Amino acid sequence: MRVGIIGDKNRAAVWEKYLRSLLAVKEVVITSSLSEAENIQACIILDDTAGNLHLLSDSIRLGIHSYLISELPVDEEQLKRICSLSQESDVRVQFSHWPTISPASQWMKNQLPKPDFIQIIKEQSHLNFTENRRQLSRSWTDEIGWIMKWMDMGTHRIEAQEVVPGNRDWGIRIFIKFENGSTASLFILTAGTEKNHRRIASGSNLLLDCRVEHQTVKKTLISGSQGISAESQTFDRSRSAGISVLLFFKAIKLKKDTAFTPFDALKTAATVKNINGLLKQL
Repeated sequence: MRVGIIGDKNRAAVWEKYLRSLLAVKEVVITSSLSEAENIQACIILDDTAGNLHLLSDSIRLGIHSYLISELPVDEEQLKRICSLSQESDVRVQFSHWPTISPASQWMKNQLPKPDFIQIIKEQSHLNFTENRRQLSRSWTDEIGWIMKWMDMGTHRIEAQEVVPGNRDWGIRIFIKFENGSTASLFILTAGTEKNHRRIASGSNLLLDCRVEHQTVKKTLISGSQGISAESQTFDRSRSAGISVLLFFKAIKLKKDTAFTPFDALKTAATVKNINGLLKQL
């Protein structure tokens, strides 16, 4: 397979390293534009600009399997078009949603395919308001994407509340109830005293507690008369990029869904839009 890496050459050189060990990849072409990448069957697009979804649409129309490395896009209308285009063209499309793709998250999902409850707590010290507003928005959008991907079902009810009424820059609380009765809660505080980021998920007899900064997951299993057993595992965050490439090409080979699909991005964007609407009403 001939693969193109579209974007900055320095960044592209890093991503090329992840492709070298893949048997499916026979040749890699690094270029700054899609038009210069001839006869490629797949591409990695390194683009954080506002027009990245247009570039992604162009690659899909050409029948090229595409992996977009960027912040998670939330333009609902463009994502709808990308969903339709990818289905019509029968190409695999993946987004670089790192909360989902990280080794710890992959392991957690294997341990507990369908959680009954998710709780996310993220606390950080206060930043300047301009930087804070952007980081807060991106932070809770990423966490919503992680929740929606793992739960993988429609929502029944959504609640959103500012920590300090009238000013969402200080933090927000979000509650989601899903169609099957499962729930997820997200609490982000920007005026905390220290960094703290935990993702907790539970099922009928299993509790997973992830310390995100350290990528350490504690697994607690309640096994009836045998009592409680617990174990902890620590994962290497630096492997996320390599794993994401492996998952992308595995999806192409098996003709399966990618690790984070256009439909996953669309579900996230719809939920984010709903939450923003609720916050504006406060």
